[in-house]
Amino acid sequence: MESNLMDLHIHSNFSDGTSTWQDILRQAEAAGLQKISITDHDNCDVYFHITDPQKYFSGEIITGIEMQAYYRGFSIEMLGYEFDPHKMRDAIQGLYLPFSEINRHWFTRLVTIFEAIGIQLGDTNYTNQRHYSTHFLHDEMRKIPENRKKIPDEESWQSYHIFYRRHMSNPASPFYIDESDITPSADKVMDIIRQTGGKVVLPHVFQYEENAEMMLQGLLPFLDGIECYYPGFTSAQTSRLLELCEERGLFATGGSDYHGNTRENRIGIFPNFVAKGRQI
Repeated sequence: MESNLMDLHIHSNFSDGTSTWQDILRQAEAAGLQKISITDHDNCDVYFHITDPQKYFSGEIITGIEMQAYYRGFSIEMLGYEFDPHKMRDAIQGLYLPFSEINRHWFTRLVTIFEAIGIQLGDTNYTNQRHYSTHFLHDEMRKIPENRKKIPDEESWQSYHIFYRRHMSNPASPFYIDESDITPSADKVMDIIRQTGGKVVLPHVFQYEENAEMMLQGLLPFLDGIECYYPGFTSAQTSRLLELCEERGLFATGGSDYHGNTRENRIGIFPNFVAKGRQI
């Protein structure tokens, strides 16, 4: 089949993306996509604002959401597809704290951790509520070179996203932030997706590095699909996930995790993408 047929992992400005739904649809059309899903974090509000989508995009739009969840001490995400947006909006009402409040919790907890480890910060005057407070703190930490020796690896020093996955959301790290009191369990999230008529898909599993196989094996019996194509995945990793989908009759999906101008990812760009296996 042709390359770049779908992108089922896109964020708009209804969560932490910077692009409007109109701009996303225009980009999807320009990329030659046939199917997309806007999967904003912890909400599906965009689907109540999309009007006359054919004006911008000739393909199919699938309802989507990326929901924060807790699994075996790890803060992870679960993708939901093809749900009823009205039922989803009702089901998640009150499930998540407002982003500003979550940001406040993250800020306070990471500052406490940094202080305990002896990490200095260039500034603690966080004001941009659309920007992750922990990303702000990571940037401020890097302004003081002496802090480098307290960060376990160079990748986590250079990249906030690696620091978040490798340390902030990893219970084995001294930088771990316990979010169990403000994040629903994976079981709860999967129940909500199914109760609203949706399918449960595990995204970007290899971002969890040495914990990826544990998550795969633990969650496989409860999944409808796996995100097999994702930026940074090797061909061997993608092949491994495609094989699992084929063995278990799961849906195989792919997504760019596009966030607009806050990341380099582009809509619909997957090296050697082949849309095979069961498709949503």
